[in-house]
Parts: sequence; C-alpha cells; structure tokens
Amino acid sequence: MSQDMELWKQTFQELIQEVKPCHEWTLTVDKDLLPNSLKPGWSQYQQRAFARFQCSLCSRSWASAQVQVLFHMHKSEGKPRGKVKMRVFAQRCQKCNQSPFEVPEFTKENISRILNNLVFRILKKCYREGFKSMETIPTINEISLEGPHDSNNCEACLQGFCAQRGSGEALQSPALPSLPAVSSPALGTAIPTPSPTRSGAPADTVKGNTRADAVKGNAMGNKGKALPQPWCTVSTKAAILPTHWSPRPNTHHHVERRTQVSTCSEGPYCHTAWNLRCRNFNACCCFFILIIVVIIVVVIIVETIPWTST
Repeated sequence: MSQDMELWKQTFQELIQEVKPCHEWTLTVDKDLLPNSLKPGWSQYQQRAFARFQCSLCSRSWASAQVQVLFHMHKSEGKPRGKVKMRVFAQRCQKCNQSPFEVPEFTKENISRILNNLVFRILKKCYREGFKSMETIPTINEISLEGPHDSNNCEACLQGFCAQRGSGEALQSPALPSLPAVSSPALGTAIPTPSPTRSGAPADTVKGNTRADAVKGNAMGNKGKALPQPWCTVSTKAAILPTHWSPRPNTHHHVERRTQVSTCSEGPYCHTAWNLRCRNFNACCCFFILIIVVIIVVVIIVETIPWTST
C-alpha cells in the first residue's frame, strides 16, 4: 500500500499544482476518518470506485465496483495552503473465516480520475471557483461483475456507510460561515453513465462484454480532449483549470458544451440589419439619380426657351 500511496500523493501534487501552482497542499491517509463527521471549516468529498482485492490468507482475488473513497479537505484561512485526509474502505474475503480486511488496489487511470474529481471539489469548496454543478468522472470498470454486493464483508457497509449510495458531493461543515456563491455561466458536461455493476463476485465469474466495456471504450476515445476551464473571480494563471492533465492519459472525461454566440451571418437580427443597410443604400442611389434627372430637365428647358432682348 505504501507504493500505491506514493502514487496517490504524486498524482495529487501534479494535479493541484496545475491549478494552484503557488499553493501548498498535502494528502495523508487517515484510517479513522468517518463520513459526515467534519471538524469546523472542513469539507467532504466521497466517490464510489472500481478496484481489486486479494486475500492475504488464501490468495483469492476479487473485484468490486462499490469501493468507497472518502476525502476530508481544509484550506487555511488567508494562507495559500491546505490539507486533505483520505480513507479507502476495505473488504474481506467471503471464503475465509476471520479473514482480515484487505486494502484495494486501483489502476493508475482510476487513481487519476478520482483525484481529478477531488481537485474540482477543492476549487469549488475551498476557493469558491469552478462550476455551480459538476458531474463526477466515473472510474473504469475493467470487467463486468455478477451477483449482489457483499455487504457483510464490506467495511463501509458494516460501519453504516453503504457503498451503494454512490458518490457524494462535497459537504461543507455547518460551523463554517457560508459565503455568497460566485455566479457562473451554465456549462453542461456530458459524461457517460457508468455500468450499474455490483461487487462481491470473484474475477472468474466474468461473462462477456457489457456496458462497462462501452464506458471504457468511450473513455479511450476521449483521449486528448481538454477539460473545461473554471469560472474564476480573479483572472490569474493560478485560477485557470489546466487544459491538459499531463502525463496521465484518458483522464479527460469531461466533454465541454458551451452555448455559442451566433455570428452576424447566423442570427435573424443580423439579417434584418443587413437588409436595412441595403435598403438605405438603394434609397440614396435613387435620390441622387432623381436629382441628376431634374438638373438635366431644367437645363434642357432653359436652352429651348427663346430669350429676347428688351
């Protein structure tokens, strides 16, 4: 787990430094962290993810899409620093008696996706930046799972924190005074809905390709797409979301949809203005032609009238 934790810390530092390069944030593991048990000034973010387990007694392996990852985050008031506490809820083997809870193993891709979601919530809850509403980037289910979720061997379920409640939006501690939300344009993000899989089934019960494979394929197809930029209160480089989460591929699951302002050649009002300008130009031309015709007629009349001397 130490090597995996180093990967979590390294990925988190890379992501947070891209959006807040001058700020210092730390990520630590807290095995006693509990959901909805927040200190004053702290916020919470939780996500359900896909991971694999292996029993330390019988070496049996299984996968689960109901693994709960919990974060508590806090930013120091008036200082460019903050800290995040993290807990990953474990599961135990259903075949062994008195088996210990095993720590899940995540792929590098799913670690990057989870931490991307965390960074978005830090910007929103701790810096009052980002979007009013944002979708959660789902983790990739590498295999299809069968059978119900084994709540009797799930640490989160045994502690009353049901994994099947899904991912939760960051919750602000009631003791922290609320600040007015920053108004932002309505931006939609289209994210494929993950396959409704269940945990508790061993890896050898996998059958065929399901919607989880389609989600993975969509994620691979979105490689190289830029993430949406936040709506910030200060126009600084540090307040801009990165357009590329390097060096992790396939993390750009957000597809930005913005309402494009129609150009002058598209809107009906622009056509009306163009028609008015054309009409004005035609009227001016007719007026000048009429004046020229009148002058010519007057000259002809003057020349034809005989002048006699008195």
